[in-house]
Amino acid sequence: MSKFLLTFTTSALALLVVFASFRYDKHQYDLVIYGGGPQAVSTALAAKRTNKQMKILMVVPERALGSILTLGRQNLFDVNYYKPKSLPQGVKPSYEGSQAGTFYYFMQDVTAVFPPELFESYLARKLSAHKNVEISYETDITKVNLKADSDGTNAKSKKAVTALSSDMRPAPSAASAKPSATETDEAETFEIESIVTQSLVKNEKSYYRFGGGAGERKVRAPLFVDASETGRLVGTSGAFVGTVGREDQNPDGAQMAATLMFKLKGLDAAKAVIDPKLQGKALTYKGSFQLWAGHEMRSNPVIAAYDAASPLFRIKPYNAGEDGYSGKGEAGSKDMEFWMNMLLIYNVDARKTIRDMEAGGVVYPESGGMAPEAARELALQEISKPEFIQMLRHLNGLENAELVMKDGEPVVGETLYIRESIHTANVADPATRTYRFALDKDGVTGNDERYFDRRIGLGYYHFDSNSYKKGEQLSNPLGKEPWYVPYDVLRSPKLTNVLIPGYAANMDSFAWTAMRVYPNLIMLGDAAGTAAALSLSRKFSVDEPSEAQIELLQQSLRAQQVILDK
Repeated sequence: MSKFLLTFTTSALALLVVFASFRYDKHQYDLVIYGGGPQAVSTALAAKRTNKQMKILMVVPERALGSILTLGRQNLFDVNYYKPKSLPQGVKPSYEGSQAGTFYYFMQDVTAVFPPELFESYLARKLSAHKNVEISYETDITKVNLKADSDGTNAKSKKAVTALSSDMRPAPSAASAKPSATETDEAETFEIESIVTQSLVKNEKSYYRFGGGAGERKVRAPLFVDASETGRLVGTSGAFVGTVGREDQNPDGAQMAATLMFKLKGLDAAKAVIDPKLQGKALTYKGSFQLWAGHEMRSNPVIAAYDAASPLFRIKPYNAGEDGYSGKGEAGSKDMEFWMNMLLIYNVDARKTIRDMEAGGVVYPESGGMAPEAARELALQEISKPEFIQMLRHLNGLENAELVMKDGEPVVGETLYIRESIHTANVADPATRTYRFALDKDGVTGNDERYFDRRIGLGYYHFDSNSYKKGEQLSNPLGKEPWYVPYDVLRSPKLTNVLIPGYAANMDSFAWTAMRVYPNLIMLGDAAGTAAALSLSRKFSVDEPSEAQIELLQQSLRAQQVILDK
């Protein structure tokens, strides 16, 4: 009898182990992508083009795909047009752009100016065409588990609410004057073994909060991608090396000003665009209309008085994108509704969320500015004041402009247009002001030949920071030509199974002022997705690829119509 019970117990335990493994394995993926912006989508699409069998999970903290371009209502691509000497096969000879690949198809399908809701549904359709791409909407990371070495010495499990110091790095020892661990412990590397995610719910103010234990899941994968605008995956890993905002240029670590997009009607484009050297307009082949104007505000006393009086807000020369494809162009501009990019908001910290503040812990940094949700609420209150639209009417072409209203409130973006958060670095030592990045100011201002052999695409745009603090000048000098972007911008010095095509990519804050626009980020996503797929096929090392593997990656990118040459 005792022998029978022993056999039965052993068999039952074995079945329980199998059952437990089965329950866990249903959350096993080949690739986990954190973020829902266009660069996250291009990562997934490139991965599926390279390896159709991949099982991908996208963890998206918002209700839909597109991030700033859709939910933030920044409804146009910031493009610097450029004609390479040769274009990839399949790209139209008339195409003028520094990036093709996934971005080329976005431009062909929705154009450079688009209705946000249409682009939102378009991105979802693009992904739904592929099997084994799961999207977990309104979900965020609460915990990152780092894989132990064989002896267990590197075992780490970092809860998102307790993992970080106030600057999203492990706090340095005040008693030590030695170089930081970033420089001395280069051999210490980690893998992300798994993440824990939690479903989100909105409260009465439409702030997301963590939804409780029922929506929690643990997710494993051999590869992870941080394609987010916040850098939360790498930033909360406990192995982040890098900077906040412009920390490498200025110890204040300020992040670029944010923007709340709002809708106007009654804009007269013919009166607004008066200086062709600074201003302009464009009609896409699908009929959407765009203009950039408002530069006279620099000498307008009403605008100047507003900027001087407001501690948080500033009006800047604007971009305006039609919410539709009317085909009417300049002549019909007064009948259109435009999304306006013109209100700058200072002292916003993209690392912060209200839900983290409610949860407690240092992932909600004590330093830095406001959480974006709080800044959005203040900006909405500002736009709602009658004096705000009255002030805007002092600009050319806006004399009869009106705010588009819904339910008694101005129509605005669901989220802020965030321009900066954190930057991964190869070396980041605030004590000695030593910083080294994969892509830097020198590389984007003419000395990019050193990146040629490891290039994954071209970067190009104005060096456009939109300023960091009130009183600083707006500056957006144009680079002379595109620059080669090296594969290493996707790499972390500490995390060996992570790629970073999002805001936390490995580049300094000056390079970021141009690389931050979505055509550049979508290019990074193409490279990250392709590298991940090749890695899972055992053809590529994402951490330390050989020269031959870089050549294979470049070959695969060319096959996807990515532009690699000027």
